Amino acid sequence: MAVGALVFTGAGVAVADAAPGVESLTPLPAAQYARAPLVSADGTKAYVGAIEATGTKLYVADTQTGKITAQVSTGTGRWAGPMVFGAHGRLIYLVTEGTLNVIDTATDTLSSSIPVPDQPRPAGSRPGSLSRMAISPDGATIYLDQTGPENNGPSVGPSRLLVFSTARSAFTATVPLPGESPRDIVVRPNGTDVYVSGDVGLVHLDASAAVPKMLRTIAATGFVDELALTPDGRRLYALSKPDGHAAVVDLTHDSVLTTIDFRSDFSPVLSPAVSQDGTRLYVLVDDQRTAPKVLSYDTATNTPVADETVTGFGVERASGLTVGPDGGTLYITGANYVDDPGVYLQIVNY
Repeated sequence: MAVGALVFTGAGVAVADAAPGVESLTPLPAAQYARAPLVSADGTKAYVGAIEATGTKLYVADTQTGKITAQVSTGTGRWAGPMVFGAHGRLIYLVTEGTLNVIDTATDTLSSSIPVPDQPRPAGSRPGSLSRMAISPDGATIYLDQTGPENNGPSVGPSRLLVFSTARSAFTATVPLPGESPRDIVVRPNGTDVYVSGDVGLVHLDASAAVPKMLRTIAATGFVDELALTPDGRRLYALSKPDGHAAVVDLTHDSVLTTIDFRSDFSPVLSPAVSQDGTRLYVLVDDQRTAPKVLSYDTATNTPVADETVTGFGVERASGLTVGPDGGTLYITGANYVDDPGVYLQIVNY
């Protein structure tokens, strides 16, 4: 089975039912590392970007049978980055080393690979990392952030935001960003407000014109890694992984309302996700020492919902979390190193 059921213990903690062997897991045959998956709107397919010994690949999994139905090679590099759906789910945009790949989901084939424009950089340095991307609600524009150039150490130049037109299938603009290490991007439902997280805090850009303009930096968030936007676009959860906390940001006024302390004892907190009805915030906690778990928070009160904590996954280490479109399914990517070594996708109903 591809779907692991949950049982509730007397302690009020949801526990993933780990069947013998890997019955509740979908193996990604040659993967060495996997990102959090994309899930189709009807929940029937999960798409996982992964790194293999020979390059990068997109795995396509049937969520009903737990079988891998396609493997789409996307290059020989050693890094598979962020993914977004485009064109009502008919396309997937996947970033690999220096390339934006376009995958046709109807045929599960690579339709094109577009080089990312080089950035101004000192002689001998390498282009910066392509961190995250987001697509506008109308699917017309993709925003991709990039760290400053690298030279065997910290970035040696400014970071930037790249603008990609899906209609023209081309990069159309670049915008300098403050700081050297942008991390994540979200676009509000209005399509004109873009937020980029990073070492300077949260950067707000106006994307109403062809070339976005920076409006302000919200420094009160501190260093921010990953972002999760509420469905109505009014609030943003700005997560700091090492610190184990998230700033709750009011996007109407660009102000920090409060901070959620996940009490993770400095265990890495990652993959924040808000349910489609906006009532729950989920985060994945994995310190590489103890078993991974998913915490649930009430978005109305920003307090934990203890009886919705999920543990007991069939993977020893977890690398990514996605909440399914039905609001009741979790998709976890991770790895086993002792029993049945390999990289897996686990799907859990709770």
